[in-house]
Amino acid sequence: MTTMGDHLMRRSLLRSTACAAVAGAAAGVLALGAGPAAADTVSTTYNCAAGGETLQTTETITVTAPATAVQGEQITLSVTAEDGTPVTEEIAANGVGAELDIAVGGAGSGTVVAKGLTNSTAVPAGQSVVLEGGTATLTAQGPGDVTFTPAGLRLNTLGLEVLCTPDGPVAAAATTRVTAS
Repeated sequence: MTTMGDHLMRRSLLRSTACAAVAGAAAGVLALGAGPAAADTVSTTYNCAAGGETLQTTETITVTAPATAVQGEQITLSVTAEDGTPVTEEIAANGVGAELDIAVGGAGSGTVVAKGLTNSTAVPAGQSVVLEGGTATLTAQGPGDVTFTPAGLRLNTLGLEVLCTPDGPVAAAATTRVTAS
């Protein structure tokens, strides 16, 4: 039987974990022959739902992408996310897993998914969760500026699936200039 205390603890954990995982992302990008990396930061408000509970949180997300690439090259995005909201209880190493959808726009189109995000170290109560190790790959298509915009986020912690969607428009967090091959 679930008690009110269990319900409140789950809600608190959901809020802490969702806020932490949606958080500001610093992303490093590797691409074959790509130019130096460029990054920008955007603030994104998310609506998150899990286990019948919902919450809204505003997070800062940074995506780093190569400044330039040549048409036909593979571009690999590497994502790390951190939140300023501390968790209410300790989270074990690899206790949170996540995937971040990244909308590709401008001269590109579609969505890529940064998979493999996790907290590689334990997070003590009162600290923020840092998720790292996420990667996504795409092929630089036609010439022009390709934008990368944070989109949906999926989290898994303690067997609880958390689905987060942006609440309103989100600005592009990075741009890569693709030149003809």
